[in-house]
Amino acid sequence: MSNLPLADIAYQTIRQKLLNAEYVPGDLLSENVLAGELNMSRTPIRTAIDRLEKEGFLETLKKRGVLVKEINVKELFDIIDLFSALYMYALDILEQELYEIDLEAMKECLDSLIRASEEKRSRDYYENGLLLMRTLLASVQNQCILNTFDSYKDKLLFYIVVSRATKHQNQPYTAKKLYVEIYEHLSTRDFAKVKKALQDSEYQRARDQLVRIVLG
Repeated sequence: MSNLPLADIAYQTIRQKLLNAEYVPGDLLSENVLAGELNMSRTPIRTAIDRLEKEGFLETLKKRGVLVKEINVKELFDIIDLFSALYMYALDILEQELYEIDLEAMKECLDSLIRASEEKRSRDYYENGLLLMRTLLASVQNQCILNTFDSYKDKLLFYIVVSRATKHQNQPYTAKKLYVEIYEHLSTRDFAKVKKALQDSEYQRARDQLVRIVLG
């Protein structure tokens, strides 16, 4: 049995269901039903819901239940642009200073991403892509950058996985080539080519594709 407080268990369980697209935008959740499913009182459920509201996943509707919030396309654009800016900043720093890149961790993420694409596991595919890029950001040893990335990473993952699961189940895994290029160029510390890979038309198409997935 876990030693975590019940509120943390409730939070993690509900959050994982959101990220797995078991709960999708428009769904109304019930505190009583969640408490019954998790075999706990409503008090830790309320605490978990409050945390998820603060993260932007849920909204409590008076006398109706807890709503899984709709996807905000403007926020999706903003998150993608923020991540792009963080990647470019990290690459600028890596060009100027000698930081070590954890290529082994990046390769593990890349291998997992490729397997997920072959097995059509959407969440694992996108999650490993984000983790690969997080490893790049971690190289510059700036905790504020990592905290910013982490605060939005799962929101982006939720948007993409839910939209893919509900609207575009057969959408191809087109970003795999980009991640392979990024890893290969980082292996040779050719940061200019990593930037080009992120800035070229293929990346821009991938960016637009994410929005099309959400808009349906």
